[in-house]
This record gives sequence, structure tokens and C-alpha cells, in this order.
Amino acid sequence: MKPAAPWRTCYRVDRRTRGANITDPKTQTPAVDRGIDLSRGLDLQRVESAITWAQQAYARCDVCAERCHVNRLAGELGRCGLGEQARVYKEYVHFGEESVFTPSHTVYLAGCSMRCAFCSDHGPVWSPSAHGVELPPAALAKRIAQRRGEGATNVNFVGGVPDTSILFILRTLALCPADTHVVFNTNLWSTPAAIDALTGIVGTWLIDLKFGPGRCGKKLAQVDRYWETITPLLAGIADTEQIVVRHLVMPGHLDCCTIPAIDWLERYRPQAAFNLMTGYHPYKMAGHRSGMGRSLSKEERLRSHQVLSRSSLPHRMLDGRWLDTAE
Repeated sequence: MKPAAPWRTCYRVDRRTRGANITDPKTQTPAVDRGIDLSRGLDLQRVESAITWAQQAYARCDVCAERCHVNRLAGELGRCGLGEQARVYKEYVHFGEESVFTPSHTVYLAGCSMRCAFCSDHGPVWSPSAHGVELPPAALAKRIAQRRGEGATNVNFVGGVPDTSILFILRTLALCPADTHVVFNTNLWSTPAAIDALTGIVGTWLIDLKFGPGRCGKKLAQVDRYWETITPLLAGIADTEQIVVRHLVMPGHLDCCTIPAIDWLERYRPQAAFNLMTGYHPYKMAGHRSGMGRSLSKEERLRSHQVLSRSSLPHRMLDGRWLDTAE
């Protein structure tokens, strides 16, 4: 196989980059924006230590909150459906992330620890072996360098989730320069050990706080004790780390999910940047009688805006733009 061949199956161009000079400073955000510093690099010594930890963890896998305890190094599969290798199913320079990260080199990794009924990438999440390609870390490191030369200000690992492909990510970062800014786009269905291993490597934690303290996590993502698991992990990330928390407003879930999420952040992580997203699309749930089969109503959208405006969080975004520029 020719070296470039794997990219034919996972390469995508963001249509907004066609004909655009993304290296033009006018298209890029400042290095530091509202406290988010994209000049923060990674500690390569910590990368090597984290690789050792991840290799040991894969042998009886407990890198995420599912703790399947399978031997992924021997090819055993747990909930994420992944063995030792990761699968990249698309990558491109992205202009649709939060404005603070634009332009972002976004790398999509198949497999996930959750089973969100409204997932936009259902196939790669539920059936990772059928999507994307296995790549050597050196190939992805080379592509990261290429995208950086094209103007990307960071490398943004997403999925699925990056958490379940952590060994591949670390092996890739070991081949990247120390000034690489890593955005870790995670559902944080993780463990304290994984978070500790990534501290000093991740430049910005981009965290999806999906559900509130009720049974929504179980009903919509098939995970137990969602709130009781994720809030201690989010609270436990070191204060020195950069954190952006996302929350997608879902139809019928303002009172059970959105408001409790904002209230918790106000109390326990008030300095984290917060992005309230109102672009919910039902995907495979379209037409579902539960209420999740539709987009937000005009009233739900308006009320979510009001909740955000009234919150005491100092660093607020609405659909990826800082609140004072989104209004």
C-alpha cells in the first residue's frame, strides 16, 4: 500500500476551507482568547510515562468508566469495540468548532464508551471495525504537521471519543513537537487515572456534559450512574488545566439536564468556559415519540438563551461564540 493510500478512506475537506487562505491571521483566533491559551504545548516526558500507563491499562482495560477488564493488547474487545489499534475515519481542518479553536485540525476516532441514541456518527461509534482505517502513529503525526502548516492552531481529538483510543493518541503525540496544542474532545466517561495520565499533555479539555442527575444518562446513553460518575471527575481536574465545557440542549430536557448542569458548574467549576449548544438534531431518533425525535422548539431555544444569560458563569458561549458577540 502506498503511504498516502489510507487517507483516501478517512480524508474530508471542510467546505469552508476551499479557496480560503487559512494561514491568513484574519481567519485565526488570537493565541490567548478569554483565558484559553493555544500556545500551551505538551510535556513529552509525561507522554512517555503515559504510554507506559496506557499499555499496562490495556492489558486489563480500565481506561474508561466502563472498566471492561478485557485484554485489548491480545485483541479482546470491550464496549468500545477496539483492540490495541485505533481507527481514524475522517480528519480535516475544521471551522465549525468553538471560535476559540478555529481553525482546528479535527481527528475523528471510531469507537465510544457510550451509546447515545441521538449520536450524529452512529456507525463509527457502534461499529468501529467497519469504519475508517488503522494508521501507524507516524502517519498521523505527519498529517498533524501538514495541517499545522496549513494554518491549524491545534489538533483536536474527537470521535466517538478519544478516551478509548488513548494509547494510539499518546504514541502519535510522542512523535509531535512539544509546542503542539492538544484539544481533548471527550465525554469524560473516564477514570481518575486516565485524567492524571493526560494532565500536562492535554492543552485544553473540551468536555461534553451531556445529562443531568436523573436517569437520562441511562435512558439515552446506556450508562449507569452518569451524574455520580462524571461530576467528581470534572471537579477533580486540576485547577491549572484549561477547560471548556459543552452542553447540548435537548428537547424536553431543560429542567432535568440543562439547568442542573449550569447550576453545578456555577458552584464547582465557575472558571471553566461554557458553551451552550442549541443545534440539536435527532438523527436516528427523528420522529421518535419520546420527544427527542424533533429539534428544539422556539420556546425551548428562547428559554435556554435566558438561562444562559442569567447564569453567573463568567466565560459563556452560545453555539460556539462568546456570549457578548453571539447576542
